Amino acid sequence: MTVLGGRYRLVERLGAGGMAVVWRAYDEVLDRPVAVKVLAPRLAADPHRRRQLRAEAQAAGKLCHPHITNVYDYGERDESPYVVMELIDGQSMATALDRDGPLPWPEAVKACGEVASALAVAHAHGVVHRDVKPSNVMLTAAGAKVVDFGISALVGASDATPDGSLLGTPAYLAPERLEGGQVSPATDVYALGLLLYRALTGHLPWEAATTTQMLRAHRYSDPGPLPPVEGLPEAVALLCRRCLAKRPENRPSSAEAAGVLASFSSPSWVPVATPAPPARGRQWTGAALAAAALLAVVGGLWVHGSRSPSGTAGAGAAAAAVVLPEASTRPALACSVAYALKRDSGREFHADLTVTNAGGQPVDGWRLTFAFPGDQRLVGARSVKFAQAGRDVVIEPSGQRAIAAGDSVAMGLTGRYEKGNPLPTAFAVDGTECEALVSGAPPAPASPGSGPGSGSGASDGDNSGKGNGKSGKGNGDEEND
Repeated sequence: MTVLGGRYRLVERLGAGGMAVVWRAYDEVLDRPVAVKVLAPRLAADPHRRRQLRAEAQAAGKLCHPHITNVYDYGERDESPYVVMELIDGQSMATALDRDGPLPWPEAVKACGEVASALAVAHAHGVVHRDVKPSNVMLTAAGAKVVDFGISALVGASDATPDGSLLGTPAYLAPERLEGGQVSPATDVYALGLLLYRALTGHLPWEAATTTQMLRAHRYSDPGPLPPVEGLPEAVALLCRRCLAKRPENRPSSAEAAGVLASFSSPSWVPVATPAPPARGRQWTGAALAAAALLAVVGGLWVHGSRSPSGTAGAGAAAAAVVLPEASTRPALACSVAYALKRDSGREFHADLTVTNAGGQPVDGWRLTFAFPGDQRLVGARSVKFAQAGRDVVIEPSGQRAIAAGDSVAMGLTGRYEKGNPLPTAFAVDGTECEALVSGAPPAPASPGSGPGSGSGASDGDNSGKGNGKSGKGNGDEEND
């Protein structure tokens, strides 16, 4: 009998992959079953693999949400690291689809809405999963669980490895990932669209016999239309199409997707009228903001030792309160914000930020708000006033400075950080959510023992494929999963 850390008794081997072995185990201190992921013996001497598993545990341990697998502990035995996780009682969506075919649409919408909710939490804190697919979604009596954050990364980091490879499963790679660039939440939304499509139909929107054909389809082929699904609300079909947009800026955010899907998952929903989708350059009302924030109300999210996106204390809370901005008396503003990271020394950074009024009326005395995902602190701002409380930043014009309809105002921001510089991804002007475009140099490399990885789930963390963005080759999971 093997006991790790003096408390975790290994009971039964559940599975193994290229990187680790997963065991059913029993926590003799807290008297509960757990899953323990142990680095494969042949990799125990590899310092890179050891750091990777530790980074997975550190990153996943910061996210706490009902639809993200909990990480309880990390330890080492005989120089072999292990991660202790929630033991999930259920089956993967891949297994369910392979065995039974498409899910009934209410089940598919509910499960994908819970996945979107989990992704929205991760994205709000700068983490992108990068391997959303049916085999990484567990279906349980308590709902869907997103597992295996093993190749996740921070928003704004370089998406390719030093040798030019891309980590992920070829069948679920967003087209922009094949061009290199930076890690972006929009890539998870694309994979969410494919997940929803496959859950509803049992197959992907393209026919591809090889990995190369699949990668070419992502880049050049429009997805086939969603086949008719009896009873499926048109708004869900439209959301699926929007998630599969070739251009990342044309996709909804994970929070918006979660709100749309949750609205059709409620037992009280009656199919009387399909709500119209938000217009491009959308004008958000209080009701729309409430729908986008629904994941927080339903999911009860918080992050250990940090603050929730709404600014409420997170640690120790049973659920995060969602505080919506007060209704503005001026007309709703259609706005866009571009945040471009220009310089990053590893401790200090400079970013250019541009706010554009895409609406039809000028806006006086505007107020821009956003939150840094990391520990950044602003120390200077050109042409504007700023204030920061925790991660929350407020920027206002110096004096009375209106933004005319169709006009923009640009500013320069200077800041410092200690641990990391992930890019902010959500901005609002006077409480109205804006379209956001973030870009720039990736944050400085993380020190050994820390980094953008995260870990979860009772599935092995190294069943991902590698695809090279230049050659269009990949391997790993089978192409239809």
